[in-house]
Formats: sequence, C-alpha cells, structure tokens
Amino acid sequence: MEANTVNVASSFYKNFLKKAEECHTGMNSAFASDSWNMAVIAAVHCGISAADALTVKHLGLRNSGSRHESVIKLLSKLNLPEIGKKNQQLSNLLRIKSTAEYEERLMSKSDAFDALRDAERFYKWVKEVLGE
Repeated sequence: MEANTVNVASSFYKNFLKKAEECHTGMNSAFASDSWNMAVIAAVHCGISAADALTVKHLGLRNSGSRHESVIKLLSKLNLPEIGKKNQQLSNLLRIKSTAEYEERLMSKSDAFDALRDAERFYKWVKEVLGE
C-alpha cells in the first residue's frame, strides 16, 4: 500500500461509481438551474468518485490523502488508453475544487461549463473502462 491510499475490496468499485453517477446527475441539475457553484462542486466530486471507482476496481486502492492530486499517480499505474488526456481532465477539476468549495470567489457559468465538460468526459470514459 502506498502513502495516502487505503485498501478497498475491488467489489466496492460499484459504490464509488454510484456516487459518481449521483454527482453527475446533480451537476447537470445544478447547471440547468443556473446554480454554478453547486454545478462545479458536483462535477469535481463526480470526477473524484469516478477515479476512485477505477482505482478500487483495478488496484484495490483509493486515494485517502487530503491532496486529491495523488489520485493521478494511482490512475497512471493503470496504463489505460487515453490516460494522459483523462488525467488532464481530472486535474482540471481538482484545480478548481478549493476555489469552488472554500474561497470567496463565486463560480461563473463559464467555470461551470468547463467543469461539466471535463467531468462528463472523464465519467463516461471511466464507465467505458469499467464496462458499465
């Protein structure tokens, strides 16, 4: 086991995928109601949960550190097609996480659009890789 990871039985990947699915639904609902902050936050968590589903299924590990960026290292170990592009999409989401959740700046429609685009692409790819 690596630092900042916890062992998780691979069968639990479906729980993380369910969380990603619920965040995916939430991000789209929030965007449709012009709730840019919630749309971005849900998009970020859609990406995080989708990444956890993938690493749990294939490695039996999930990131547990406060720095979510370490999940990129875990994903890179999977040597999957398009991993570079997909890690970039997830990185984009992780970069905006603190601003959306903790800072005084409000998210704009443009921020929400970009976050939803990256989350959508990453989430769909994860589902394809998992055969879901």
